[in-house]
Amino acid sequence: MSRIQVTWVVKTRKGQVKGPYSTEAILKMIGEGVFSGQEMISKLPDGQWTLISKEPAFYDKLLEALEGVVDVDPKKAQKMEAETVIVQAPKASRNNTNTGSTPSPESFANVQPQKPLLQQIDVLDTPAYVPPAQKIASVSSGESKSDSVIELSNIKNMEKGEIAKSLKLPAVILAVVIVLGVWLLWDTGPADGSKIHLLAPGKSTATLSDQQIKEKLNEALFAMEQDTFESYVAAQNKLVSIVEGAPMNIEVRALLCVVYFELWPHAVQDAQDIKTIAGVTQATRALNVISPFGQVCEAVKLMTAGRYKEAKGTIEATLEGSEPFSLLPVLYDFKAELLAGEKDYVNAVPYYEKAAQLWEKWLHPQVSLAEALYHQGDFTTAAGILRNVLTKNPKHKEAKVFAGIVEYNGFKKSDTAYAFLNSGLESKGRIPSLIEAEGYGALAEIFVLRGEKKKALEVAQKAFGLNPNNGELRQLVIRLGGTDKVKGDKGRNNELLYLGDQYVRQGDFLAAQAEFKAAFEADPKNGTAAMKAAKALWQLNQSFEAIEWLNKAIKAEPKLVSAYVLQADYMSQRFDFIGALQILTNAMRIAPNNYEVLRGLAQLEFRKNNMPGTVNYALRAAKAYDGDIDTYILLAKANGLLARSIMPINKKEIERKDNASKDAIRYATKAVEIDATNPDAQITYAKMLAQTNGVDSGITYLSELIKRFSYTLDYRIALAEVYKSEDRYSQAKDIYEKVTEADPRNKKAWLGLGESEKALGLNDKALKAFLSAAVLDPTDGEALFQAGKLYLETSRFEEAIQQFKRVQRLNANYPRTHYYIGKAAFASGDFATALEASKSEKKLNPNVADSYILAAEVFTARRQYAECAAEYSTAMKLRPQGADIYVKSAQCYRQSGSLDVAEDMLALASARESGYAEIYREQGAIYEMKGDTRSAAQAYNKYLGLSPNALDRAEIEAKIMRLGN
Repeated sequence: MSRIQVTWVVKTRKGQVKGPYSTEAILKMIGEGVFSGQEMISKLPDGQWTLISKEPAFYDKLLEALEGVVDVDPKKAQKMEAETVIVQAPKASRNNTNTGSTPSPESFANVQPQKPLLQQIDVLDTPAYVPPAQKIASVSSGESKSDSVIELSNIKNMEKGEIAKSLKLPAVILAVVIVLGVWLLWDTGPADGSKIHLLAPGKSTATLSDQQIKEKLNEALFAMEQDTFESYVAAQNKLVSIVEGAPMNIEVRALLCVVYFELWPHAVQDAQDIKTIAGVTQATRALNVISPFGQVCEAVKLMTAGRYKEAKGTIEATLEGSEPFSLLPVLYDFKAELLAGEKDYVNAVPYYEKAAQLWEKWLHPQVSLAEALYHQGDFTTAAGILRNVLTKNPKHKEAKVFAGIVEYNGFKKSDTAYAFLNSGLESKGRIPSLIEAEGYGALAEIFVLRGEKKKALEVAQKAFGLNPNNGELRQLVIRLGGTDKVKGDKGRNNELLYLGDQYVRQGDFLAAQAEFKAAFEADPKNGTAAMKAAKALWQLNQSFEAIEWLNKAIKAEPKLVSAYVLQADYMSQRFDFIGALQILTNAMRIAPNNYEVLRGLAQLEFRKNNMPGTVNYALRAAKAYDGDIDTYILLAKANGLLARSIMPINKKEIERKDNASKDAIRYATKAVEIDATNPDAQITYAKMLAQTNGVDSGITYLSELIKRFSYTLDYRIALAEVYKSEDRYSQAKDIYEKVTEADPRNKKAWLGLGESEKALGLNDKALKAFLSAAVLDPTDGEALFQAGKLYLETSRFEEAIQQFKRVQRLNANYPRTHYYIGKAAFASGDFATALEASKSEKKLNPNVADSYILAAEVFTARRQYAECAAEYSTAMKLRPQGADIYVKSAQCYRQSGSLDVAEDMLALASARESGYAEIYREQGAIYEMKGDTRSAAQAYNKYLGLSPNALDRAEIEAKIMRLGN
């Protein structure tokens, strides 16, 4: 398997070359009439030009289009699409006379939360990715054609357009008042560079009338559309007042989340701000957990937390919704932001264009579009868009600065660039630090050209201070005689956090952790910076340092609940369960009944293999917040394992097992309903399906996911795990091999490959796979632990012991290492070391039966049968399932002379598994000791009947002959 995707370029009949496109994109555009079959196509990088109609991959689709199987939109056929074409949202009802394409007061006023949809969501009905939007020729201030605009108003509220009609007379006066009022408010806004705290809604106030909501919303929307820091602050104040006066208006809540996202780079970003976003998100989703407005807030929460992968899934899943809604352009903008953050400007551009088309007055996607086009080298279009923005808002600082950057770097027009840059950089307002740094850098270059070295150095140092990782700026400062030492500045920590977030998006965790550490050093009270540093360090397998940085985060901000939960998560992954519990207990004191803390406790119990405890805490977490997907995933996994562990020995246990199985499917389904693009949710659902409906149903489901989500390896690994769980090791091995070929740094795949090869008897290859995994993460003992088990199973006992001791040096809490050292020592005849190892394991894991069983085996070998029986007695309490342990206990009691107790043990074994042959072998021995030769012979015969190929058959037959039966 390869991760390389086939891409094509297309030459139109006018000779224009477009692309690159994926195969899926070409097929979709053929279906929509964009390509007629007369265009030329070439496979990248060195394919030959040929007609699309002659390319086998596209012939069938062209035939369908010609036969009229697909509906061809002639308007779409007139323009070339971008990378791929997005599924168009349904057009508004023809009865709707409102032709506006932007969010409006009418679409927000008096909106009540809809009841959640009750129908089952088809989890397979989610495509692998959301393709980029249709490319728009230009973004202009002119009117757009009505047939190319998607109506964004909530369909259920379209009839409320009559409200607007009653307000037409004072509309002009109202608009003027709003513009003047908001404009004056911005001029008095904070401009000193100090960070702000996001404003959280307070308790509900007096209910606002429809007219009051409309007026405040008009002001908020106008402020948002101007796209400046000061205007977003004004919008935040208005929206918070609406939420307080109309708390059930879910759309206004979503708008507030959008404003939070725009203000986030300028916020303190501490525990208070995190809590503000989380609180609004939780309250919004509580109104309707599957509403797209709640998903907007969820996306904001995830992006501000640096969880870009999950945010991408949430955004794509919502974009795939068939119903249009007022904030659709915001989601297109968010999608573009994520792509631009990955420097994928080619695919970001059409999303920005779509957002700009659907909400023409909102300047943010237009400015971002210009920046993306600039990075693609399209300076002319970028400059035109920026000039258009400045005609709409002459105070737009970012547009001014970036226009200067384009003029200087794109066209080498230093005078025009200077006018833009000087005006923009000297004006009030705040803009992203990287753009500000680039603006100062261009201004410095202009001063160099003018021979004004002193001014050049002054602004170059400003630029370098804003972006100290920029090598070109460093060289410029040094060239001008300055120093590349950057003074610590508390106000710079957000810029450093922003830089770190960019590195996280690109997967460069080494650079990211350096930025986050620098941010914390600049402001030692910023716990968020320390927490982000810890996350990056964990990704670099620096687990000890990651946990230490979380200590710094908690010390800096004692109320940063996320830091407690994350530290407990990391500690429990390293099997430090006591430490993790203490951390979560401290968090509970700070935030009682917090769903994150409760979920953390559930996760801890899950790793301790306490499924009832997991379910208990997870249910409490779900009660506190029923929109958390991770809680439902945990509930599904815990119920699935609980169902597998319950022995159906009576009616009550059968009912418990059945209920646990049903709950596993129910919670897995709920998780998928919340976010059908979440791999963990889909994999959990597939595994629960395999467990309850048969393994083939799970395999089929995962195979379909692999087809639809071809770009991710997660589903392939999950499929291999299902095969491995069913002892289908050859099939599992094939998948793991392909995954390791595609991603040689996938530790999980190397471990799975090693386990599969070991089961197939390919011990040398298995050892190589385990060691490959160990090299990828030297701080994790799992790979070395598996290598030790392999040495043990191949009778290389001394090497096994050394490997297990290496694991202990890496992590003293790693479970069962003492047990396996004891097993290796016992197998080599070193009973003293084996017994000592079993004692050490008991201290670490007193509730695990294995160490007691090992001690019992040692005592049996030493003929200390009373001690052996005592150890088995403890083991039975910890592991009551199965018959084997009871039979072994019976052997010890028999050999110690306690025949009655031995018989009781066999009765318990028979109640659990009456067909277990060893029961009757031991029963025969007991009868033989009692002198009941007839019963002994019958028991031995039953043993041979149940186990006709027993290794000791000859010995047992001899006994039967000797007993005279």
